[in-house]
Amino acid sequence: GNIEPKLDWLQQRLDLDDMAVSKMIQRLPTILGYSIPDKLEPTLDWLQQRLCLTDDGLSNLMQRFPALFSYSVDNNTEPTLNFYIVALGDEGEALTLL
Repeated sequence: GNIEPKLDWLQQRLDLDDMAVSKMIQRLPTILGYSIPDKLEPTLDWLQQRLCLTDDGLSNLMQRFPALFSYSVDNNTEPTLNFYIVALGDEGEALTLL
């Protein structure tokens, strides 16, 4: 089916080995149901731009918090991130709570 291209895409986009992709899928199996152009790519692009992350930084973030893929950027991630940044006064600290 369409799982193989998704796995390949995740590996390439986040520079992951087979084990890292496997762990990510185990933690968030629904990731396999997400559309690359409608969900996965926009989420990664937004997080990378919003948080000024390098490719390595983005990869590390998504490996630690694959659930970020499940959030709606507009409805969840941006307001939540802004709340923590204001509350903590530190974007790096806010990320540890997401």
